[in-house]
Amino acid sequence: MLCRNKKINKEKERSKALDATLKNEKKKLDRVQQILLLGTGEAGKTTIIKQMKIIHINGFSEEEKKEKIPNIKQNVHESIYTLLYNMNKINPPTTLESKNCGLGEYILRLGEATPQEFTDEYYSAVKVLWSDSGIKETFKRSNEFQLIDSAAHFLDRIDALSNPNYIPTVQDMLYCRTMTVAISKIEFTIPYKGQMIDFWMYDVGGQRGERKKWISVFEGIGAILFLIAASDFDQTLREDGVTNRLKEGFKVFTDIFWSRFVRNAGKIVFLNKQDILKRKIESGKRLEIYFPEYENYDKMETNPYHRAKNFMRHTILEIASSKKPESVEFMPDVDITQNVKSELLFVHFTIATDTSNVKLVFNDIKDIIIAINLGNSGLI
Repeated sequence: MLCRNKKINKEKERSKALDATLKNEKKKLDRVQQILLLGTGEAGKTTIIKQMKIIHINGFSEEEKKEKIPNIKQNVHESIYTLLYNMNKINPPTTLESKNCGLGEYILRLGEATPQEFTDEYYSAVKVLWSDSGIKETFKRSNEFQLIDSAAHFLDRIDALSNPNYIPTVQDMLYCRTMTVAISKIEFTIPYKGQMIDFWMYDVGGQRGERKKWISVFEGIGAILFLIAASDFDQTLREDGVTNRLKEGFKVFTDIFWSRFVRNAGKIVFLNKQDILKRKIESGKRLEIYFPEYENYDKMETNPYHRAKNFMRHTILEIASSKKPESVEFMPDVDITQNVKSELLFVHFTIATDTSNVKLVFNDIKDIIIAINLGNSGLI
């Protein structure tokens, strides 16, 4: 009987020790700032992850840069091929200068897939074609078809890329476009009030087919960082070629804002690609063609770019103050809505490829994220 009591006592001690360990681990986890990056495809989520690596870790190693060379070359070929392919698809069509028609046919014959070998002949053809007046005109109308945002960056750098000893720059790494088809995570620490705070940031694919994965990472999230490409107001989704990209971004954000799974999480919106938005507006692109309600918005503002970006922020804030949507479309088979919406919403204008801009904005929001997370955990 005495031996049995000793055994029971030892089991109780082990149980208490295990409980204490679990509580300690939970307390540590509660102090981790978990951020989920969401948004539609090509909004800039992966670029933000890269910026966190640059700002808060050690950036990219030489090996990591070399590993991205095939992807960068793929971006180059996709860019020049897409421009050539769509010259006679857009209405009215564009044409190459007669002296460059042979070079255009050469690239088109290679096909859409990335070439097995990038020869001097290939790079020379791309360089000449990128300076062609017909290609330049097609590029100006790239909102009429699907062209990656990094096209101009890499085509402008074709001489550097053609060097056999080419190593990507930090900007090349930021502009390199690869579709996110899995959940990725980056961990980093930030000094805060005399201690180091752990941050975990998750990136999930934004294309329609990838959004079903979002629900699997909602648990434990302290803040949603939702990216909307503000410059996409005149473009359609890559997935269907019909739906306006910016309208899709607003619609998906509405669904997330009302999600019962992230009710207590802070919502931070990055109206991203402000550099491209500014360039488009200043070139004469008209937002009211795609958003008729813009026609009567803040006519007292004399700066067209400021008026456009403020309209988009106004739209986000209107979503936050609106009534519960009748339906949720990004996960139609799951009831994710709630009756009481979150009041924690912050909107920022960003350029994800600009490290100084991202650093400044993240410094502004990190205190908010920490306060929200510690408050939800009962630690403050």
